[in-house]
Amino acid sequence: MTQAADAKARLILDDAWAIARLTPFISRQVAGGLRTLPDLSPEGAEATAATARDLLGRIDALDLDQLPSTLSAPLRQARYSADIWSRADTWYWTVIDPGGVGFYGMFLPSPYCGGIILNFAFDTLAHMPLDEPDDLDRYLDLCTGLAVMLEQWRARTVGQAARGMLMPRAQIPTARGLLAAFAERSISLADLGDNRFADTMRHLAPAFRETVRQRIVEAIQPAFASVADVFDLGYESAAPESVGLSQYEGGADIYRHLVRIHTTMDLTPEEVHDLGRTRLQSIEADMRRIRAEAGFADDPAGYVAAVFSNPRFRAANSSDVTVAFQRYIDRMDVELPRAFHAGPLAPFDVAPLPVAMQGGMTFGYYEPPGPGRDEGRFHFNSTHLTSTPLLGLASLTYHELVPGHHFHFTTQNSNDRLHPIGRHAFCNAFNEGWAEYAATLAGELGCYAEPAESFGRYAMEAFLTCRLVVDTGMNALGWSLDEAREFMRAHTTMSDAEIDSETLRYSCDVPAQALAYKLGEPALLSLREDMRSALRARGRELDLRDFHEAVLAFGAMPLPDLEQEVGRRLLATSTTSEGTA
Repeated sequence: MTQAADAKARLILDDAWAIARLTPFISRQVAGGLRTLPDLSPEGAEATAATARDLLGRIDALDLDQLPSTLSAPLRQARYSADIWSRADTWYWTVIDPGGVGFYGMFLPSPYCGGIILNFAFDTLAHMPLDEPDDLDRYLDLCTGLAVMLEQWRARTVGQAARGMLMPRAQIPTARGLLAAFAERSISLADLGDNRFADTMRHLAPAFRETVRQRIVEAIQPAFASVADVFDLGYESAAPESVGLSQYEGGADIYRHLVRIHTTMDLTPEEVHDLGRTRLQSIEADMRRIRAEAGFADDPAGYVAAVFSNPRFRAANSSDVTVAFQRYIDRMDVELPRAFHAGPLAPFDVAPLPVAMQGGMTFGYYEPPGPGRDEGRFHFNSTHLTSTPLLGLASLTYHELVPGHHFHFTTQNSNDRLHPIGRHAFCNAFNEGWAEYAATLAGELGCYAEPAESFGRYAMEAFLTCRLVVDTGMNALGWSLDEAREFMRAHTTMSDAEIDSETLRYSCDVPAQALAYKLGEPALLSLREDMRSALRARGRELDLRDFHEAVLAFGAMPLPDLEQEVGRRLLATSTTSEGTA
């Protein structure tokens, strides 16, 4: 390629990064918090989509295969993101992506759609330094922006209702609970102790606290109430009992696109559904084998109860949960050098999920390190984990922390050789596929040392594989919420509370997002075997550490693009080695 083509590619990447760095998920990584709150208005969606479509056209005019990996890989990542952004206007009244990374959700007052962004905003305000006058102005601007964003929530929810799209009745209590919890939490925004202020600013603290308190009372709390008022008895009585995206106009077509966005594969919902059913049979056979060894072959409930009686698999409080996480972290520390050239590049810990989010999240979420935050952190749902056996905690540890999300994000975000697009790339199929691959790898390394831990891993696999069936069932195949819940009761060890929150997540919150886990993982395992075979054909054996380094070398990207870039890297290394020899 010519220097002119390289220069054009770099300009496209710079323009793509100018958009990506402002999305809430990536802003958290780059700036340690939200610089601004997302514009969730129809006009904001139109502006985003127009810019993204122009970007897509410029990328598609290039021959990426003729560019070096340093340019082709981030351009593939930019193309994936631009495709997501380009749909913001045409999908606006049906699904919306407040985080900017493809988590299209149906209704903003839901935990995974709008709730995560609310939590980002509150967390930004809770940790913002107040060292100079500009910091005080930014704090107040974000408080005002919070009220503006909530008004956009209200306007979109009302606009959806006017277009015949009402939140399913089963999700309304969750929406009300989310809004009430955050409204109550908003009072704490004025709890600014003197230690939050630099010495030179401390004399301004009393007046500033009063200004913030006034903004809460006059703008933020009324904004929460305004959104909550939409879900009155009239709305609830008109809301559908049925769930799933396909019941709404255009929803079936959008869902098919979301399947492709979240899996980066050309699969139909029906194909995904059938894959899930087939894979469940094999997983359940493995679970039965372990139960049989313990004398509970055909008594799943009895086996789970027996495990729950073991203090090692039970937690009375959050501290007990933390101790259990540490047990599995320590175990992986010993085995990690067998599979990776180096360990994680930042420390990590676990902490309870904020109370306002525990009602709508089954396990919690991982937050990578960022400016002002040296550690990665998994926020766990202490309510759920203290009320059920800790069967799947080992699997959850390896998925969320090391060698899962934390290992991936810290490796990616600290790689200064990558363009910022690659260093902060987000692709659900890769992110969750890698995390599940990591949890499977933990088994290959012997980290599920006790039969109950192996059972817990299979139980987690069964749960995640069930998602392939029930997500597609509710969103594409006309399943009711009760049908999905009954299926999960029959095929998982989860509690009713966990099943309730999970099925609402798939059918009323972020449809198709949950498909990435158990479609991304097999794709990575298949890629590993393909690379093993290709290298053997050249007289070399695959070093697991080299494979993992290659997979993580470019940052998250669509899986077909990853296959191309990893093959390019490993086979080029093989050719170089052969030439040297």
